[in-house]
Amino acid sequence: MIEQLRWLVYKDWQIDWRTRYPLAGIVLYIASLIITSFLSFSGFISPEVWNALFWVILLFVSINAVAKSFSQEDDRTLYYFYAIKPERIIVAKFIYYCIYQLILVAIAMLFYALFLGFPVRTIGAFLVNLAVGSIGLSAAFTMVSSISSKTNNNAVMMAILGFPVIIPILILAISNSQILVLGGAWSDITGNLITLLSVNVIIIALAYILFPYTWKS
Repeated sequence: MIEQLRWLVYKDWQIDWRTRYPLAGIVLYIASLIITSFLSFSGFISPEVWNALFWVILLFVSINAVAKSFSQEDDRTLYYFYAIKPERIIVAKFIYYCIYQLILVAIAMLFYALFLGFPVRTIGAFLVNLAVGSIGLSAAFTMVSSISSKTNNNAVMMAILGFPVIIPILILAISNSQILVLGGAWSDITGNLITLLSVNVIIIALAYILFPYTWKS
């Protein structure tokens, strides 16, 4: 099982490395949006706007990074159907795109802090909330992508199915970071953070259970 997971993760990495244009496009999008925000606000924005704008950027990064996760598998579906259990395919997708998402989030955070500052005092709590929220978004869009890839209107189904799934993740993650940006501490976000972790676990569990059925359809 571990060997198959490693192979599947490595395969996704090879595909993205061979076609570097999507990754370059996402990085360019991050840089251009942050620089545009810097010029628009003259480098000075309130903590509330800083927080909201940051999560808007992360949301679109997540969509662009993970939306293609299953669209590139059409030619390999028949081979996977006989060679690999569907549960291992979805687990490998989760692992790869969570790592991919965290790398992009780290790049976005560095650019964002460089141009628009970093008004957070409790850095550890902010980074943990950021990581948990990013993993949640990645897991949600991976699950939705696995379903929408079976339809003719992939992009439309991604939007329709993804919106209700990501709302609780965004509400909890943005609320936590808002508290921290305004000077809050670990204790102020513990409840929301546990709830956010629970939402992530539920999404991953649902995808693990439901994916074999969508994969066979």
